[in-house]
Amino acid sequence: MITFILIFSVLAVAAVEFASRRDKLRHLHVVFETDSNLVEPGETVALRFTVYNTSRWPMLYAGLTLRLDSDIRIREDEVWRRRHVTEDFAGARVDYHFYLLPRRRFSGKVTLSLEKRGLYELGKYYLEYGDYLGLSPVIRSGELDLRLICTAAACETPEIDALGGYLGDISVHRFLFEDPSLVMGYRDYSGREPMKLISWMQSAKTGRLMVRQNDHTTDRIAAVLVHMDASLRQPMERCLELVRTVCEQLESARIPYALLSNGDLFSVSEGLGNSHLFFIQRRIGLSRLTGYTSFSDLIDRCLQRRRTDCSYIVIAPSLTAEDRAALARLRRFADQDPLILYGGESA
Repeated sequence: MITFILIFSVLAVAAVEFASRRDKLRHLHVVFETDSNLVEPGETVALRFTVYNTSRWPMLYAGLTLRLDSDIRIREDEVWRRRHVTEDFAGARVDYHFYLLPRRRFSGKVTLSLEKRGLYELGKYYLEYGDYLGLSPVIRSGELDLRLICTAAACETPEIDALGGYLGDISVHRFLFEDPSLVMGYRDYSGREPMKLISWMQSAKTGRLMVRQNDHTTDRIAAVLVHMDASLRQPMERCLELVRTVCEQLESARIPYALLSNGDLFSVSEGLGNSHLFFIQRRIGLSRLTGYTSFSDLIDRCLQRRRTDCSYIVIAPSLTAEDRAALARLRRFADQDPLILYGGESA
């Protein structure tokens, strides 16, 4: 009787082992997703996964390993890290081991963050299935096929504080943008005003040049001009932080704005709203700081738009004498002087 039981047990184990060695990986599937594909430095995002068993048989042992890039930081508590994370020079490895009943799934998540602006591939995964006795495990690998875009951080600088005077005092709903249809009076021509503001009728009456003094209105748009120069990498990173901060302040003031650049930020037409800001922040994260044309060409494109109701905010790492000559052309065209913000030291 004992011999029969032993033989039966051996045969049962052999049958289970044989069945478990069938190609179960074709019944094992994994799906990945993230909360968002656009983050800012230090912001946490959850990488979620779900492993499915589509077989009619249980999987007594399965494993999932995530190999994450070294630039990706895992934001989990210490107990969780000791249980699941192994770190080395190549980055972090996250391991899960579990069993799956027929037609069941296993879900989990890893909280991540990025520290620098840029485009990141999340890494690779390894899906493992082991037989009943653990003698011949099978592993399938693949790319996570997910990307995270890290935009530039917001900044607070004395230059940005100047926008308060430029955009006006929101609390009293007055903005420093002149409306030519609302004339408050006239004053002497100082030589700095555009010629189109001269009132020739009033000048003829007084015998001296007079310019109109217009009232203010919020019916304006802004254009953010970005001078791209990859040779000045650190100042350019600062410029991208300024671009994000300026756009967010324009959003909060509800002033429509456009983005124009001479590089791989490209151009975005006038707009307002979360989707408009999202697209610009995405372009900031994807930028390689590459410039395609000169700053003078960028100014020419602005002049070709012929938007007299537009106020300009110029963001540049620095400006050469040639760049300043191009900027003078914009000054002569615009109703008010452009606001200039430097990513590096200004001359």
